[in-house]
Amino acid sequence: MIKSEIGVSRNISDEVAERLTDMGNKKLLITNDTAKQQKKISKYARLLMNTNIRRWHDNIARGSPITAEVKIRRLSRFCEIIGKSPMEIAELGMNDLRTMTNILEDSVTWLEEQNYSPGYIEDILKAVKSWLRSFDVEIKRKIKVKNPDYTPTLQNERVPNAEEMSEIDCKSNLRTSVMISLMAKSGLRPEVIGNHDGTEGLRIKDLPDIVIHQGTVKCIDTPNRIIVRRELSKTRHQYFTFSTSLATKKIIAYLNDRLECGESLNGDSPVVAPDYIYKTNRGKNNNKPFLPTRQISREIRNTLRPKFKWRPYNLRCYFDTQLLISESRGKIAGDFRSFFMGHKATIEQRYTTNKGILPEIMMKEMRDAFSRSEELLDLELQKENPVLKQKEALKDTIQNATPEELGQVLEVFQRLNIGKTNQFKK
Repeated sequence: MIKSEIGVSRNISDEVAERLTDMGNKKLLITNDTAKQQKKISKYARLLMNTNIRRWHDNIARGSPITAEVKIRRLSRFCEIIGKSPMEIAELGMNDLRTMTNILEDSVTWLEEQNYSPGYIEDILKAVKSWLRSFDVEIKRKIKVKNPDYTPTLQNERVPNAEEMSEIDCKSNLRTSVMISLMAKSGLRPEVIGNHDGTEGLRIKDLPDIVIHQGTVKCIDTPNRIIVRRELSKTRHQYFTFSTSLATKKIIAYLNDRLECGESLNGDSPVVAPDYIYKTNRGKNNNKPFLPTRQISREIRNTLRPKFKWRPYNLRCYFDTQLLISESRGKIAGDFRSFFMGHKATIEQRYTTNKGILPEIMMKEMRDAFSRSEELLDLELQKENPVLKQKEALKDTIQNATPEELGQVLEVFQRLNIGKTNQFKK
């Protein structure tokens, strides 16, 4: 039922007439202008030429274009496995639901035998079921996947430490360093910086504390606030976060660099933009103002490689982990941490932090809490500056000290102050 070997999908043959070119005294050379005149059509583009597949894809894309793209890839893979087209699958589901269900269940067994990850298998199941539902065909049998929560690619993954963050920073160019900082120091998702097709992303107006004055980019308040608009948010609600002092300096340096290169910046300009200095293969994204999510992830991944095998998304995990440590030390509230991550609200948060407009006193508290947590996010500064590391150690000592120990420290400080006063009088 399932193919033992998956053949390479056939390309559409370019049925165009070949022409003869006169090469002077030499023989006539047979050439084909198809490659020059026609763009290569991907197998997904060919699938979308079908009206039913396009309708199904567009319906999913209204909720999430990325999800729609993933589902059509998974459906295409399932078609390769069983050797049927999407329309043949739909027809079989309408005429013989039991046979279709058996094929789907056998496919899961085959994929598990081939050691595919449970998440990938579940994605294929969801895509096929979604495709059949578009024809009002519902798979009623519960098809189980072994160890559905097992993620083999994440088993040995951890967040970077101070030395590794410093090394990553030294390896990256200015633009990539800004993208890394926005994820690791502000907790942004890569699709916030630039969406899947490069048509929308983070704009300078989304950084209200950064202004352009007399041809120079400046920060007027710290920490710098970053607003994630509703259309950029995965959870479809507007929220904000902050950037550390080190991340803000990189953003300012990058924007000033673009100004010096002659680029005209305004509120609608992208924070991270494709330009002629930082080369990138634009392809279909030509003339679009933002880098697409895939290109952002690729640039960060290339910076991490070959030493670090982490996913780019691990930088966002770093942000969450460091704020969790800050929460355990009493520097930031748990609801603030969840808010900065852009997570869905709990019942308590619906009445407090997830309002459209927050009270000024709460925004000030959130800014102060982030400021107290900055030293845990800018770990590379502690690595470079031992004084900051000693300062953090002294803070921990004072916080964990007993009342008797604190009293002794105060007595020492008082004696030192008296000694300095007497010396000044003499």
